[in-house]
Amino acid sequence: MSRLSIVLSTLIGACMLVGCASSVPQEKPVEANSVEAVSEVVVPATRIQEVYWKLIGVSGKAVIEDANGREAYIILRIEDRRLQGFGGCNILLGSYELNEATHKVKFSRVASTMMACPRLRDESEFFKALEKVEEYSIEEGVLLLQKEGKTVATFEAVYQP
Repeated sequence: MSRLSIVLSTLIGACMLVGCASSVPQEKPVEANSVEAVSEVVVPATRIQEVYWKLIGVSGKAVIEDANGREAYIILRIEDRRLQGFGGCNILLGSYELNEATHKVKFSRVASTMMACPRLRDESEFFKALEKVEEYSIEEGVLLLQKEGKTVATFEAVYQP
């Protein structure tokens, strides 16, 4: 067999293997310390923990997305009941208490980095809303954080591991 035939056979075999590979994109999980944006795939969530919740409203006002900025979000980690998130400018952390049977949730020790940015007022309103939260409900992949029956922050599920 000539050298050219061997090279061509190898190339054809490699092309066939690549062509048989799965073309379904694999979703990349969000790492605990990752702050990169997650692709905009809305996922109907039924649980509050371990879900990437994108902020869409605070105190009845819609969040206006900043084309140059990253989106605000929270994730309630099961491990150590940690709150993790991003306010649009600063990283957010804290802890929470949760009673899924009564839909009660309370955030505590909420803290953030202290970087300045143009939308700091919006971020401050978001962080203050979290401090008020007493209960939650999830309806068709939308998380409503509430105090005394009034919604103080609204999120949509974007990613679930």
